[in-house]
Amino acid sequence: MKNKFKFHRNCVFQMTFENGFTVSLSSTAGSYSDNRNEPFDTINPTQNEVERIEVACWNENEDGFFIRLGEYDDVLGYINTDQVASIIAVIAKAKNEEEIIEGITQLGIK
Repeated sequence: MKNKFKFHRNCVFQMTFENGFTVSLSSTAGSYSDNRNEPFDTINPTQNEVERIEVACWNENEDGFFIRLGEYDDVLGYINTDQVASIIAVIAKAKNEEEIIEGITQLGIK
């Protein structure tokens, strides 16, 4: 698996790591982010600036289904920059899905 970055409409950013896991960071309308109820504005870049975003993860090498990161959902919502950095570190180092779930649980992010 190659490391890669993907961007989708300037509101979703994805990183895939050598271990095959992809982390997705989303601030699009409808996501669990600060602009959940805002229409996405591609003309005014200040509209694209948020303090908290939605985080998701899946395994590119397997079925591509979301890994259940949250207590009640596949995604973690309203995550700040420090939390995103910690989550990315857990996902990048993980050998399997269980290590991701355990690592995020240890971070105390729900």
